[in-house]
Amino acid sequence: MMAPGKGTRPPRASRWRNKADDQRGDYAIFIAVIATALLLFGGIAYDAPRLTAARQDALHAANEAARVAAGTIAGGGTLDQARAAAEERMSRSRLIYGQDIHVAFIDCVGSRVQVTVLTGYIFRSALGFARPRQPIEAVGAAEARLVLPSDEISTLHYLGECPLA
Repeated sequence: MMAPGKGTRPPRASRWRNKADDQRGDYAIFIAVIATALLLFGGIAYDAPRLTAARQDALHAANEAARVAAGTIAGGGTLDQARAAAEERMSRSRLIYGQDIHVAFIDCVGSRVQVTVLTGYIFRSALGFARPRQPIEAVGAAEARLVLPSDEISTLHYLGECPLA
């Protein structure tokens, strides 16, 4: 007979209990989840200000196009001439990230001219796999006030090309 403690096998229940209490690898799962979350939030933190800046820049360009169109119509031009003037102004404008910008619609009522511009913002970050390209649409408006030769504002509240409301 063998002496106790030498060459004997541990009871079967203790082998299973040791495997159940084994915590090796638990931290690896935790680190993987945390690293993924940090990468996702880092991508959002990088993209959100860039997207906001691109939208603001498109809005400023739309307002500029509306001012040019309103000035063209107030000077006696047609809607087609106003669109051409706004497109020409947009071709000379450079947006913050260099994307192209185009005049989509021009609408006017009374003395108010509204211009819608379209541009494309290209993501270059960790979130690029989800949305590689996001179009940005901005609407700008300008109101033309007719000034009389005596430097008084006219009571006439519509431009020649624009229908009344």
